[in-house]
Amino acid sequence: MQDEGKKPIGLERVKQWLYAKGLDQRSSGCVLCGSCYGHGPANPMEDVPGPKEKCPPYEFYKFQRHTPKSRWLMAQRVFHGLDPITPELKEVMYACTNCLMCQELCGVRGDGYGPWDITVAMREEITAKDGPMAVHRPIYDGLQQHDNPWAQPKAERGAWAQGLGLTKLSESKASTLLFAGCSADRASGRSGVIALAQLMQQAGEDFAILGDEEKCCGLYAFDLGFRREYERLKDDNLARLQHAGIKRVVVACGSCQRIWREYAKEAGAGFQVIHGVEYVEQLVQSGRLKFTKPVNKKVTYHDSCHLGRGCGVYAAPRNILRAIPGIQLVDGVPEADPALAEWNAADRMREAAETGAELMLTSSALCQRSFNELKSIGVPSQDLLEFAWQAL
Repeated sequence: MQDEGKKPIGLERVKQWLYAKGLDQRSSGCVLCGSCYGHGPANPMEDVPGPKEKCPPYEFYKFQRHTPKSRWLMAQRVFHGLDPITPELKEVMYACTNCLMCQELCGVRGDGYGPWDITVAMREEITAKDGPMAVHRPIYDGLQQHDNPWAQPKAERGAWAQGLGLTKLSESKASTLLFAGCSADRASGRSGVIALAQLMQQAGEDFAILGDEEKCCGLYAFDLGFRREYERLKDDNLARLQHAGIKRVVVACGSCQRIWREYAKEAGAGFQVIHGVEYVEQLVQSGRLKFTKPVNKKVTYHDSCHLGRGCGVYAAPRNILRAIPGIQLVDGVPEADPALAEWNAADRMREAAETGAELMLTSSALCQRSFNELKSIGVPSQDLLEFAWQAL
């Protein structure tokens, strides 16, 4: 659908990949190969023990309707007016954990939208026609009223920076912005962003923060189908950067990184966006930062979906860990479906325990939250940047 004078949202936005009538690109749609959920030619060794390459909702529920392929087919039927939006359809669309695995495996991805893109567009369709799901209404209201998904009052934003002596962008010019993200003022994200700010100070970086003027990057709005809210937040954030002349954005959250890279594409790459672990890796490689405290621990690193699959950042966190003396590195959707989210986190924790690691490190506040909410925690977890700061 499309409001007058605005960009199309919902299935209209991706109709080219839904076999839309009158279009020439009919070959761009799903070919039903099954690779997107771990059962197609792109993943022939699906049952060999090792890291999983299967769609989490499908593996949890064991029903075909929870595969990315089925979500694609459902979206096509809704687009062509063959099926209405039902509670059952909503359940399937919002069971997707946004892990991006289907995007990575889909062979169509090179010339069109992938399975996850279609799921997001279907969520936009649902929101536009029926409004947000009840469990997501607080997130939607929080974004509309407070510019963040947690409904944190704007005046309380940036409390994480108290006592650090940081400069606000509104008070001084800087070419580098540290974007903290909405999780910075929550237990799951505070330690990571504080450590990143301290590491930047240690390196003598001239940077600023937005403090209580910072708004959500729009991750939840994008992923849950609140397209108009996403566009509003994106436009506000880009306008602020352009007005301030920012040339580089360092983000503390892997999910923020994914969204800010979307910004950069639309803004014509007028500024650089890097995650804190990429920034710290650069400091280590240039010699501006050196770890001096031996940490005699066996650790494993958990790649978050958004920083890993979403942004392709895999080497930087491991290079940081290898630079810390004493380290032995061993590699080896919460609101709508808490049971699935807990199962997924527990499965990742099991894999970490099987490596024999004493500590699991991650660069995602959302992953940290999921691990901390497990009823039984097999391996303690910590933010990688906080761990790195302690090794200086």
